[in-house]
Amino acid sequence: MTHAPDDQATTVLAADEARYQALYAQDTAALEHMLTSDYVHTHANGKTDDKAAFLSSIAAGRYRFVEAVRTEQRVRTAGPTIVLSGTTRTTLDVGGETKVMRNAFVTVWVESETALQLLHWQATALPAA
Repeated sequence: MTHAPDDQATTVLAADEARYQALYAQDTAALEHMLTSDYVHTHANGKTDDKAAFLSSIAAGRYRFVEAVRTEQRVRTAGPTIVLSGTTRTTLDVGGETKVMRNAFVTVWVESETALQLLHWQATALPAA
């Protein structure tokens, strides 16, 4: 893997921020376009959702993203694939209860001629600081 040129890094970071904005707004229509048809979301607890299950959980409001502070972000490329990794401190509203999670994350983005889409998200719970 090579380090991403500045323009690719800027593009993937902007796409990831747009994804978080869609999560905050529970905008499943926007998320539908941002995720590949075979998207996989692996939660920090090991549970895995396909695209339909993930979008359904967002639409149902089972949890609502409030804030996600990402740090230590690193962007790498391999052909049309861009890997974004780092850590996140994510605040969620789960049935009216605030939950804060600290995770390491890896996202895999793929470039086509027309779009940058998220193929995979994976989180790993970090120990309490």
